[in-house]
Amino acid sequence: MDQLYFVVHTHWDREWYQPFQQMRARLVAMADRMIPNVERGTIPSFHFDGQTIVLEDYLELRPEAERRLRKLIRAGKIQVGPWYVLADSFLVSGESLIRNLEIGIAQARRFGRPLGVGYIPDQFGHIAQMPQILAGFGLKTAVLWRGVGNDVNRSRFVWEAPDGTSVLTIYLSDSYSNGANLPLESVESFLSRADEIAGRGRTFADGAPILVMTGTDHAEPDSRLMERINQAREISPMTFEVGPLEPYVHRIEAMPLNGTPHHRGELRSPLRTHLLPGCTSARTWIKQRDFENCIALERLADPLAALANSLGRGGDLEAFLNLAWRTEIQNHPHDSICGCSVDQVHTDMRYRFDQAAMVADNVIRRASAACLSGTSGAPSLAVFNPTFSRRTLVTGNAHLPDPEASYAAVAADGSRYPIVADIARAGRAFDIELPVSDIKSMIGGLSQASMFGFTLDRYEVTRPAEGPPQVTLYISRASTSDLDLDELRHAIRTQLPDSGTVRIHAVDAARCRLSFVADNLAQAGFSVFRLERDDSAAPKNAQPAANSIENAFYRLTQTSRGLEILDLKRNASMELYFEDDGDRGDEYNYDPVPGDRAIAAPASISARVTESGPVRSRMIVTMAFDLPAAVARDRQTRSADREKLEIELIATLHAGLERVDFSATITNRSKDHRIRAALRTPVAAADAVQDTSFGIVRRPLQSPEPPGMEDFYPAAPHRTFTAVEGPEFSVALASRGIYECEVRRDGPGSTILLTLLRCIGWLSRSDLSSRRGGAGPELSTPGAQELGTHHFEFSVTSFRGSHLEGDLLQRLDGYAAPPRLFLSRGILDSAGLSLAECDNPRIIFSTARPLERTGTYKVRAFSASPERERVRFAFGGRRAKPIDLAGGAVKRDGLKRSRGGLALEMRPFEIVTFEVRNPGGA
Repeated sequence: MDQLYFVVHTHWDREWYQPFQQMRARLVAMADRMIPNVERGTIPSFHFDGQTIVLEDYLELRPEAERRLRKLIRAGKIQVGPWYVLADSFLVSGESLIRNLEIGIAQARRFGRPLGVGYIPDQFGHIAQMPQILAGFGLKTAVLWRGVGNDVNRSRFVWEAPDGTSVLTIYLSDSYSNGANLPLESVESFLSRADEIAGRGRTFADGAPILVMTGTDHAEPDSRLMERINQAREISPMTFEVGPLEPYVHRIEAMPLNGTPHHRGELRSPLRTHLLPGCTSARTWIKQRDFENCIALERLADPLAALANSLGRGGDLEAFLNLAWRTEIQNHPHDSICGCSVDQVHTDMRYRFDQAAMVADNVIRRASAACLSGTSGAPSLAVFNPTFSRRTLVTGNAHLPDPEASYAAVAADGSRYPIVADIARAGRAFDIELPVSDIKSMIGGLSQASMFGFTLDRYEVTRPAEGPPQVTLYISRASTSDLDLDELRHAIRTQLPDSGTVRIHAVDAARCRLSFVADNLAQAGFSVFRLERDDSAAPKNAQPAANSIENAFYRLTQTSRGLEILDLKRNASMELYFEDDGDRGDEYNYDPVPGDRAIAAPASISARVTESGPVRSRMIVTMAFDLPAAVARDRQTRSADREKLEIELIATLHAGLERVDFSATITNRSKDHRIRAALRTPVAAADAVQDTSFGIVRRPLQSPEPPGMEDFYPAAPHRTFTAVEGPEFSVALASRGIYECEVRRDGPGSTILLTLLRCIGWLSRSDLSSRRGGAGPELSTPGAQELGTHHFEFSVTSFRGSHLEGDLLQRLDGYAAPPRLFLSRGILDSAGLSLAECDNPRIIFSTARPLERTGTYKVRAFSASPERERVRFAFGGRRAKPIDLAGGAVKRDGLKRSRGGLALEMRPFEIVTFEVRNPGGA
């Protein structure tokens, strides 16, 4: 006979079809009624949706309820965590998911005990590495709904990550709302619905108790449930239980695994429920901002703070890092990061992105200054490389006294790298007149060489025959200065009169954007270069070529619709162009306009070579497309009214760099369409190679699944690149914060299509041909039409054979997370300025973070290889030990220690974390 196990819960979308503050008002009202019912036992237990941010949001308005909540959570009557927010997994970084769990678990522990289950009920599919992430925090089980395909036909299955780590998973085959809105007017109506639930769940349960998730989106529990269950027990042969989720999961764990389905890798099937893949390209600006912020946090702020801590400096940055991460992760709930909410929600997200970015930048500046302090001498360029790649493009800002001159970056070994300098802001000066007493007080109170928000580089004090004395300050944005403050104070005190006024003349040199290709960079650390005049360089304004640019690897020439990219080493031709098609869909799904043909030919196109030099060549292609203004009123065709879409494409080649960098600025005036960058290649691809969090997946070009709740959508998410491979010629298209990419077979070759904008005007619609049924309220979202000007960055590189050969993975990582340039003084001792080194190019640096104890940090890397890999890590003479994601010690077989390094064998796609401390540390 059927056994029904009821879990009373709510699923709380923090913001969605209403903005946060309106949803929070509903949360407060729900919790105000829920808490007394749990205290009285009317509701035996309550599952608070697997996230702890609901506690924050509630207690900010009801701080007096904290004691009552703590008591209930400690007693196990309310379950919270383990997540901080229920984030989408494909559209956020793997490191942010780890931070998310850390914050959620720590917050839950402050109240009691976190839920010991990886609860991920409504994410739009699941990344392949989620089992490894959950297991890294000691979570041996998961509960989920979307993305499960035809290979799972039970309500429980073993889900295995690419490295072999597995978790037992409870499949909510009938959603997290299969027990929502129970008719509790009478026991008869309740039993009728219970019979329906049992009928739907019986086959999938296969002898296990049927899990009844009694709740749904933003629902409060019904206090009549226990009364109806008690009545039903008297008259029904079914058995009824009510309890927390975790005991149910433990009961399933205790059952034999005989015949339990097994699934390896990601879960992205729309067979039984909507996958909603169009969210990957809805409101692209959100994805770009999150990518930019997370790169700043996990590749710059966190590692620089870790390095500063290892040097015994900058130990007060952890609070700022936590604030930045919490603020960023508040934009990661699936309805937020996916761009599938009302416009006000995404307006609110801009503020959070801005705040997180400012805090992260503050950490980067303070941590870098701590790392580079204690030096003096001529200005130098300190390059922090946040990858294991040793050769890549370095860019950054610096003040140059003569921006028209030529410069070179000179490494410690004498290697010279010619620099291209673009003037970002001309030199400027400003004058103010102050009382002498004020300037003496200001200079006397300085603790560091900075005034007016600038660094003081040098000074001059003059006493003209007429007028007030003058102090000339030479200022910059350098992080450090070798100015002798005592000498400055003495000069001001002795050379200025005691009264009257003084003229302050501040001189800020021209600010330039420097670019150079460097090799032999320190891995995950600093390399320092002298900045020298290079009078032997070719003139900066060399006459550009007529209609093409090239370096040793590629030649670029205009075509009738874009650019031909000729691979000079392999004699293979590609073409980059743009393709537009109609979209009658919503924020969740792309939906083609019937009979619509893609527009790939611009109405006009012109190209001009703006730079053709020995260091860098650049070409600008200007295109205008004549597009339909929107879909027609009947939504079956595109309208006859036309609008112009303009694209400015900048293509850049750097000497010695085997890639083509593109910057595209699009001014969009049309609605209801999709614009994609298309790369035609000669590769006859069978599948798409795409990176994902902590790994790489191969996705077939045709669906392996039978038809389901949605049509197969051939575009899929990548983190930074999509590649197509052939034995003699292969191509990768990399992007920064642009996640949706399709590989399409075109004749003998294939085309990679990167979605730049998907412009739609509805949160959800019920009339789509590509999806069965609606996905949310049918609300207008004019902001999702993406009208206006947008900027995109992507890059193309080619190779031979597999992406695993050579240093391709490191080159791609060097594009996604480029080095950061800082100004320093003198040449630093490079000892101790690297966090970690790795001798295997298939291993990717992920992050490093400071630990509480001075001189310690943790560093994380992962294998991007499907094979077992031998690897040696070195930590600059520091001692290291392996730990899990939660920080617990890990014992590894075959681990060998030598001279501050560790040699080990990594499983395919394994994530490894090390705790590193200075020699002699505790």
